[in-house]
Amino acid sequence: MTIIIGFLYVVEVVACLLLALVVMLQKPKEGGLGGLAGGSGMEAALGADAGNVLIKATAILGVVFLINTLVLVRLTSSAKEKSVVADAPASAPAAEIPVQPAQ
Repeated sequence: MTIIIGFLYVVEVVACLLLALVVMLQKPKEGGLGGLAGGSGMEAALGADAGNVLIKATAILGVVFLINTLVLVRLTSSAKEKSVVADAPASAPAAEIPVQPAQ
């Protein structure tokens, strides 16, 4: 089970990095980081529908990230675990300390 969780952590990081990259490459309304991909060079490489490809990639990577996160939460949490407070020994009530009047 540890190997599967480790693999899912790697998938989580890769999906997160790819999702961030794809979002940054999308053509914004006012410039932004979309120009780093070469502007028209990206459209030449991916075709005229480069925006549609990036939108689809964003949606797919978002779904992969979400599902992977939910699976990791399910695998790493356990309903059988007790809280730290539940394991603490019950303490006896504190003995009252007699108060001496001030002189």
